[in-house]
Amino acid sequence: MILLCDEDVGTKAPRALTLVGYDVRSLFQMHWHAKQDTWWLAEAGDRGWLVFSRNHKMLLVPTERTVIQKHKVGVVYLTSGHEHPASMLRLLLKKWEWLEEIDRSLQRPFARFLSPDGRVSDSYRTRKL
Repeated sequence: MILLCDEDVGTKAPRALTLVGYDVRSLFQMHWHAKQDTWWLAEAGDRGWLVFSRNHKMLLVPTERTVIQKHKVGVVYLTSGHEHPASMLRLLLKKWEWLEEIDRSLQRPFARFLSPDGRVSDSYRTRKL
């Protein structure tokens, strides 16, 4: 599994995960941070990468939602956008086996929502794929 972290996630948690042997990329590392969300979402979907993002509002943007569906993107959204890198890193490490499982087993496209306390849902507020 390759986990692609969008620019809202930053670079610290992805870099730390890479240093301990996980295959994690950031939009900054890929030099995709200046690209439109529709562009990099299509790339991630076409490559079969799992996306991790804080920006669950992309499900409300028609063009971004369409790209997620058309390119069969699997996305995990962090439900709180206020996590510090260390907290996000602990959460990703704690949930890594679950991330691998959904990457391997869920039919794409899909969206899952991960709360800072580790709870998982297939919807958040009015957002659902």
